Amino acid sequence: MLNKVDPTKTTSWIKLQDHFQQIKDHHMKDLFAQDPKRFSKFSIQYNDILVDFSKNRITHETLEHLLELAEETHLKEAIESMFSGEAINETEKRAVLHVALRNKAHQPMLLDG
Repeated sequence: MLNKVDPTKTTSWIKLQDHFQQIKDHHMKDLFAQDPKRFSKFSIQYNDILVDFSKNRITHETLEHLLELAEETHLKEAIESMFSGEAINETEKRAVLHVALRNKAHQPMLLDG
Protein backbone atom coordinates (compact mmCIF):
# COMPACT_ATOMS: atom_id res chain seq x y z
CA MET A 1 0.00 0.00 0.00
CA LEU A 2 1.32 3.41 -0.91
CA ASN A 3 1.98 6.05 1.70
CA LYS A 4 -0.54 8.73 0.79
CA VAL A 5 0.82 12.22 1.19
CA ASP A 6 -0.95 15.20 -0.30
CA PRO A 7 1.94 17.04 -1.98
CA THR A 8 0.14 20.38 -1.65
CA LYS A 9 0.25 20.04 2.16
CA THR A 10 4.04 19.63 2.38
CA THR A 11 6.66 22.15 3.41
CA SER A 12 8.49 21.69 0.12
CA TRP A 13 5.33 22.56 -1.84
CA ILE A 14 5.07 25.86 0.00
CA LYS A 15 8.76 26.49 -0.74
CA LEU A 16 8.12 25.72 -4.42
CA GLN A 17 5.21 28.16 -4.52
CA ASP A 18 7.32 30.89 -2.92
CA HIS A 19 10.20 30.09 -5.25
CA PHE A 20 7.90 30.31 -8.27
CA GLN A 21 6.86 33.81 -7.22
CA GLN A 22 10.55 34.77 -7.12
CA ILE A 23 11.44 33.41 -10.57
CA LYS A 24 8.21 33.63 -12.57
CA ASP A 25 9.27 36.78 -14.41
CA HIS A 26 12.81 35.62 -15.25
CA HIS A 27 13.42 35.37 -18.99
CA MET A 28 15.19 32.40 -20.54
CA LYS A 29 17.65 34.60 -22.43
CA ASP A 30 18.72 36.15 -19.11
CA LEU A 31 19.11 32.75 -17.44
CA PHE A 32 21.36 31.59 -20.30
CA ALA A 33 23.29 34.87 -20.24
CA GLN A 34 23.90 34.51 -16.49
CA ASP A 35 25.09 30.93 -16.86
CA PRO A 36 26.76 29.90 -20.13
CA LYS A 37 26.90 26.29 -18.86
CA ARG A 38 23.16 26.15 -18.22
CA PHE A 39 22.55 23.49 -20.88
CA SER A 40 25.14 21.10 -19.42
CA LYS A 41 23.86 21.72 -15.88
CA PHE A 42 20.21 21.14 -16.69
CA SER A 43 20.25 18.36 -19.26
CA ILE A 44 20.74 14.62 -19.05
CA GLN A 45 21.67 12.19 -21.80
CA TYR A 46 21.28 8.43 -21.59
CA ASN A 47 22.26 6.56 -24.74
CA ASP A 48 20.30 8.29 -27.52
CA ILE A 49 17.78 9.99 -25.21
CA LEU A 50 18.33 13.64 -24.33
CA VAL A 51 16.24 15.31 -21.64
CA ASP A 52 16.82 19.07 -21.66
CA PHE A 53 15.45 21.02 -18.70
CA SER A 54 17.64 24.05 -19.46
CA LYS A 55 14.91 25.72 -21.49
CA ASN A 56 12.57 25.75 -18.53
CA ARG A 57 12.40 28.41 -15.87
CA ILE A 58 14.29 26.38 -13.27
CA THR A 59 17.29 26.94 -11.05
CA HIS A 60 19.35 24.80 -8.71
CA GLU A 61 17.04 25.98 -5.95
CA THR A 62 14.06 24.68 -7.95
CA LEU A 63 15.71 21.26 -8.17
CA GLU A 64 16.45 21.26 -4.43
CA HIS A 65 12.79 21.95 -3.64
CA LEU A 66 11.63 19.28 -6.10
CA LEU A 67 13.95 16.73 -4.49
CA GLU A 68 12.59 17.72 -1.08
CA LEU A 69 9.07 17.19 -2.42
CA ALA A 70 10.04 13.74 -3.69
CA GLU A 71 11.34 12.86 -0.23
CA GLU A 72 8.33 14.27 1.60
CA THR A 73 5.91 12.36 -0.61
CA HIS A 74 7.96 9.14 -0.40
CA LEU A 75 8.42 8.91 -4.15
CA LYS A 76 11.36 6.49 -3.91
CA GLU A 77 9.30 4.04 -1.88
CA ALA A 78 6.40 4.34 -4.35
CA ILE A 79 8.72 3.57 -7.27
CA GLU A 80 10.12 0.57 -5.39
CA SER A 81 6.57 -0.63 -4.71
CA MET A 82 5.73 -0.38 -8.40
CA PHE A 83 8.85 -2.25 -9.51
CA SER A 84 8.36 -4.97 -6.89
CA GLY A 85 4.84 -5.75 -8.10
CA GLU A 86 2.93 -4.55 -5.05
CA ALA A 87 -0.79 -3.98 -5.53
CA ILE A 88 -0.63 -0.20 -5.73
CA ASN A 89 -3.58 0.16 -8.12
CA GLU A 90 -6.19 0.64 -5.43
CA THR A 91 -9.14 0.79 -7.82
CA GLU A 92 -8.43 -2.61 -9.34
CA LYS A 93 -6.57 -3.95 -6.29
CA ARG A 94 -3.63 -5.19 -8.34
CA ALA A 95 -0.08 -4.40 -9.34
CA VAL A 96 0.37 -1.82 -12.09
CA LEU A 97 3.34 -3.45 -13.84
CA HIS A 98 3.88 -0.53 -16.23
CA VAL A 99 7.53 -1.49 -16.06
CA ALA A 100 6.78 -4.87 -17.65
CA LEU A 101 5.71 -3.09 -20.83
CA ARG A 102 9.16 -1.53 -21.10
CA ASN A 103 11.18 -4.53 -19.95
CA LYS A 104 14.35 -4.63 -22.03
CA ALA A 105 16.12 -7.16 -19.82
CA HIS A 106 14.78 -10.05 -21.91
CA GLN A 107 13.85 -11.80 -18.69
CA PRO A 108 10.23 -12.38 -17.72
CA MET A 109 8.71 -10.28 -14.97
CA LEU A 110 6.49 -12.58 -12.95
CA LEU A 111 3.79 -11.67 -10.48
CA ASP A 112 2.34 -14.23 -8.11
CA GLY A 113 4.36 -16.96 -9.84
